[in-house]
Amino acid sequence: MLGLLTLPIELLRLAFYTFHGLVDALRGRNRLRSEFTVLINASREAVWRLGAADRVVLDGPPVMEISSEPLPGSDGLWLTRITVSGQPQVQAVSCRLEHDETKGIARVRLVAHPLSKPPEGGRDVESGLIVEATPEGTTALTLFNELTVRSFRDRINYPVAPRRMANLIKQRCEKDAGTHSRLAALGNHGLLLSAVALLSFCYLFGWKLGLLLAIVIVVHEAGHVAAMLVTGVGVRGIYLIPFFGGAAVPKKAYRTEGRLGFIALMGPGLSLIPTLGLFALYRSTGDIQLRHAVEMFAVVNASNLLPIYPLDGGMILNALIGAVSRKSALIVGWIGVLIGLGLAIYLQSFLIGIPFLLFALQRYLMGSQTVELERLSIGNGIALALASVAAFVLYVLIITALMAKHVRIP
Repeated sequence: MLGLLTLPIELLRLAFYTFHGLVDALRGRNRLRSEFTVLINASREAVWRLGAADRVVLDGPPVMEISSEPLPGSDGLWLTRITVSGQPQVQAVSCRLEHDETKGIARVRLVAHPLSKPPEGGRDVESGLIVEATPEGTTALTLFNELTVRSFRDRINYPVAPRRMANLIKQRCEKDAGTHSRLAALGNHGLLLSAVALLSFCYLFGWKLGLLLAIVIVVHEAGHVAAMLVTGVGVRGIYLIPFFGGAAVPKKAYRTEGRLGFIALMGPGLSLIPTLGLFALYRSTGDIQLRHAVEMFAVVNASNLLPIYPLDGGMILNALIGAVSRKSALIVGWIGVLIGLGLAIYLQSFLIGIPFLLFALQRYLMGSQTVELERLSIGNGIALALASVAAFVLYVLIITALMAKHVRIP
């Protein structure tokens, strides 16, 4: 919740780093150092234990998991994996330069290695943390990195990273210590976020349709949750997002394109059950309220199956194309985001445009070199494609049948 409230500030901060990066580029300054210090209301030992841990899960949003392990068959090298909201983002090989709990200093340097994704690329990255107790009884945590930039996005990503990571560690440490702000805890509570989302839906569509939309979204996300549980990914929760929709947050990484595609499909897939049931009741009773419910279920889920990233249909399409060509999947993903932006401009809708603008920014900052998921087999790809098309066709047939009645929502 607080993350949404601070979104304008974060966007302004990104704009600042973009401008600052442009100035540095014009000046020819390519060796950069970024650091950020935050005061944490927790013991020095607790902060060190979390900050220097080999595995840590940070609540976010978004949920981030960082794990490090010795690289087998190497001389002192470590493999670090970072996943965000269940999707692998970074895989890096590093050597430890210093790891001293007494001094409160940990430093690593990334090394060129085939397992590193994105590749180290001659950036000569050195990063680390410093943990110090303060006279006031708090703990100062400083995160830093230093690198030789190899692309303009480096000038944005690397300065942003220490601030974001330090704040997430602060949030987790203070939560574990029981010293976190009650207001912040309330603001980040999923129930409050969902309540605000419900109010936003009611504001846009009136209380009846707003409540109905919330129910449809929860049922849709429950389909994703069921698939996450079946595939062993696990789930952290379902959240309604103000003015936008909802999200089911996974507990673990997806690991495979097949798993990601199946989870994406099961949102609209399982929603077919209540949709068809309500449609049958409407056909037998003619109740206008049932018609409204069927329309909402069908329109929301059919829209989600459109092949536009990051809708469910776009995720499925990415998984299918990624089985053949990762580069083509990235291109198709960009096309989907641009279509969403174009639709927002055509409809003159900020509510559609802002999410797709954020998705575009996210894809740019992530770049094309991310950790690849295990690809779909041909058989699983065909099954996923057929199931997706069948679900979409069923929703379209239901919408067509309702339109044939010439009865519309007032």
